[in-house]
Amino acid sequence: MTAAGRAATALAALLALAGCSGGGGSTAPALTPPAVGSPAPPPSGREGMVALPLSAYGLDRDQDARQQQAVRALTADCMHTAGYTAFTRDDAFESSSGQVSDASAMPAGAFGYLRAEIASVQGFHGPVSTAPPKAPKPPASEAEGAATQECVKKALTAVQPSDTSGSELVKGLFGQSLEATGRDGRVVGATRAWTDCMKAAGFPDVTPEGLVTRYHGPGRPTPEELAAATADERCTAGSNLAGIWFAVAAGYQQQLIAANQEKLTAYRKSVAEQTAKLTRLVGG
Repeated sequence: MTAAGRAATALAALLALAGCSGGGGSTAPALTPPAVGSPAPPPSGREGMVALPLSAYGLDRDQDARQQQAVRALTADCMHTAGYTAFTRDDAFESSSGQVSDASAMPAGAFGYLRAEIASVQGFHGPVSTAPPKAPKPPASEAEGAATQECVKKALTAVQPSDTSGSELVKGLFGQSLEATGRDGRVVGATRAWTDCMKAAGFPDVTPEGLVTRYHGPGRPTPEELAAATADERCTAGSNLAGIWFAVAAGYQQQLIAANQEKLTAYRKSVAEQTAKLTRLVGG
């Protein structure tokens, strides 16, 4: 892997971890099964996850983009200081110039597969970008490559808030809500109905998450994979697994938010302040 490629890999990993480290500091109330009525499934997995109450306390897409832009700007400034004056923000690390649609993203989870038109062509291979990644120009020397990696590390450190307790809290609450959702009798029943449906379709002993593990890999989806994904979509709809799963998860999250409202409000304020700081960095 090139130095630029290693820098890109480090960036992707560290940005992903930035809001997902630890899990302590939460107040855990005695959760009670929430009322959900007759829930409708979300249009896609990504839209369902974004709509969950705790998602309001993390980085949204615009804030995540600002963070990446700030890393690029700081990396370029650092490289200029190191004497590489021709280095640009686009040289910082590899990026995708295309956008993945909500329908294509997150094809399956504990809630099953949601979109028939995607399942029949994508299977469990995940989203396909509308444009290939934009690779930065290769470094002119080993010294430049090493300087790039060091500048990216410094930039990543600079864009992270000094206090990570808020992100640790949100991750911990998400984990608690997902554990409670998985144990909820309504989710257990819907998952059992999904499993029976998949067995009748010729796919015994599978779980929604396990299908991704079984079929995801290099190359294009096989006919068997597309058949499994199509059956998954049909069984998810028939059991209303997605509708029930997201409604139950939202109910548990609302309880956890109420028990941790003061800390979460402070964290949301810090995220807004950090976004303003990153906006200034990008503009500069």
